[in-house]
Amino acid sequence: MRKLFIIGLIALAIPATAFTRTPLPPGGNGTLSIREARGVVSLYARGSMTGRLNGRITITDPKPYDSKRAIVYGATRTIYRNEKTTVFQGKNLRFRAIGSLFQVRAEGKAIFISALARGRVTLDGAGDVSANIFYDGVFSLNDEEYRSLPDEPDTFDLVASPSG
Repeated sequence: MRKLFIIGLIALAIPATAFTRTPLPPGGNGTLSIREARGVVSLYARGSMTGRLNGRITITDPKPYDSKRAIVYGATRTIYRNEKTTVFQGKNLRFRAIGSLFQVRAEGKAIFISALARGRVTLDGAGDVSANIFYDGVFSLNDEEYRSLPDEPDTFDLVASPSG
């Protein structure tokens, strides 16, 4: 009987560990500003994220049944992947994800994003010398100087700068 009880506990513990989320970095909210980006911007953060773009935006809400919802305007096509993930496509897409943990992936061009949040951001610019695309946009993290989006995917922590 004890063996069955232990096996049952292990069977319950395995699925619970499979659904653990990546923890957010410690600290307060950081700031992110992206201007005229071309490529992919992925945010996994809790806070306030707003933006617009031409292309596709994928929003994943880990808690789809709470009162916090992401809002998207201007979609010409909407694809519901599952109860947590929705893909929006169109020109002049505008979005707002405020007050909860969201995963936002923006792909396309003319990407403008402002965020006051805590989490992680992955940037991948689409500049290509062979296609004569030299400008892939700029970003500023925590009020630093603007710089070009990286040509290879690069991840940054979106947290407040340590004051000193």
